Amino acid sequence: MPRTKAFDPDAALDRAMELFWSQGYEATSIEDLVDATGVNRASLYGTYGDKHALFLKALERYTGAGLFASLDLEDEDKPVREVLRGLFDRLIARCLDGRGAGCLITNTICEFGARDEAVVETARRALARMENALDLLVRRGQARGEIAAEDSPRAIARYLLNAMQGLQVVAKVNPDRRALQQVAERTLATL
Repeated sequence: MPRTKAFDPDAALDRAMELFWSQGYEATSIEDLVDATGVNRASLYGTYGDKHALFLKALERYTGAGLFASLDLEDEDKPVREVLRGLFDRLIARCLDGRGAGCLITNTICEFGARDEAVVETARRALARMENALDLLVRRGQARGEIAAEDSPRAIARYLLNAMQGLQVVAKVNPDRRALQQVAERTLATL
């Protein structure tokens, strides 16, 4: 009969995700993970695999609970520009929340670049989900005449995603609320 886990794997994964998010992959040791999760090394390995496997699981967890997970695509009555404005506002607030964490996906892309195919693929899927959510919003805005219809909704979604990712990278070295809000305003003004 398999042994019952003495810890909550989802809660431990959330704590590991938070640690990777705040410190990055390279700066996070197994000992840091043991301390943050309250799970001993053998149980961490037995449940999640090695540090790399745990990191990939944390990235997947983040994409299900990140900024875009809170994007209410079902509220079709809200003007699309208002939804996008709220998204930028939450993004800027996250960049300036004092932790300096920004977005785990953005941080991961900056830390890893293209050197780890599994990480690249996980980040690529996360960005595709974000792009698809933005594409749906843009299409809705175009159908209602809120966004110019002559431009490709996919191209606009990619532009918005690029602006959001760039804003987060810039915020790492220049966490100036006014500057970040100017980027958001200028981005939204092009729609």
